[in-house]
Amino acid sequence: MLVVILGTRPEIIKTAPVVLEAQRRGIPVAIIHTGQHYDDALDGIFFRELGLPQPAINLRVGSLPVLKQLGAMIDRLHDAFETFKPKVVMVQGDTNSVLAGALAAHKIGIPVAHLEAGLRSDDWDMPEEANRVLAGFVADLHFCPTEVQRERLRGETITEGVHVVGNTVVDAALHYHEIAKSGDTLSRFGIVSPYALLTMHRPSNVDEPGRLQSMIEMLSRFAEHRGWKIVFPVHPRTKARLVASGLWDDLAVNPNFILSEPIGYLDLLALQSSAQLVLTDSGGLQEEANILRVPCVTLRANTERPETVEAGGNVLYAGIDVHELDTLVDAMLIRPRDWSSPFGDGMTAKRVIDILMQTHLSI
Repeated sequence: MLVVILGTRPEIIKTAPVVLEAQRRGIPVAIIHTGQHYDDALDGIFFRELGLPQPAINLRVGSLPVLKQLGAMIDRLHDAFETFKPKVVMVQGDTNSVLAGALAAHKIGIPVAHLEAGLRSDDWDMPEEANRVLAGFVADLHFCPTEVQRERLRGETITEGVHVVGNTVVDAALHYHEIAKSGDTLSRFGIVSPYALLTMHRPSNVDEPGRLQSMIEMLSRFAEHRGWKIVFPVHPRTKARLVASGLWDDLAVNPNFILSEPIGYLDLLALQSSAQLVLTDSGGLQEEANILRVPCVTLRANTERPETVEAGGNVLYAGIDVHELDTLVDAMLIRPRDWSSPFGDGMTAKRVIDILMQTHLSI
């Protein structure tokens, strides 16, 4: 049996093609949900939209301080592994669920497959950097999106079990984008003019009140100058910081923004594909914007997806000066939208299952 551990919506999206491909081939597969995200808007809707089986078990760890959360995950995973007796455990990306799943499986001798392995930002202030590096050191199989990640792993002396397979984000985006285009997302959001799509939730942008206020002010001035709206699905973590900082009430009536609760994957794809620009601090949206050929400004000083910058569809900006942002966006908007995606051809899930069947799984 293949056991897939996940706990957040990016993990649901990126493991979905692998789960569905395993099912198509008759391979027993069980999803263990850690409960790291537990709001229906952050994960429940994704299972329904992506046609995934419901989790076989939900560990329901919820929102705890990081050490207690990791401890609770590892403790409950022990019992889950005893129940399912997996031949291999798959984790994806760089969340606390990834680290807990990789450590728990490794400690009791279950092979670990790391999907989207080898990404590095070299920014150890990001909690995700430690998660992906540590998971990499205990994984048995490393499924890298591109040769960049293979070389990073080689530099860390990890050379066994490394495979360049592409990224399942391409599989998902290409398939579900066709469904998303036929929906009524833009009309439901009341969008009648050019807009940028904004997502923002990283601690570096939202945890310090002064920085958060400066970001909102910069983006508001940017939208007003352009004559655009900024469509902003607000992450619960970000909303809590906006409320605590006394910024929420003014933002809610700011005419430059269209605010919403977190949205499903199909709505997110539809909003990205019709946007003039994506503004984000999310890793996944950098990839999706690149695949959909929508210009992206990443609101960070670094990225673990440097291929998007090299391809020409993404630029980094960690400042708060609206004129600097305007200049970057001007340069992005005049570029032809003809860059190619470095993340594969949409066949990643098939390659992953092929390798798993050759190494650890049999029907």
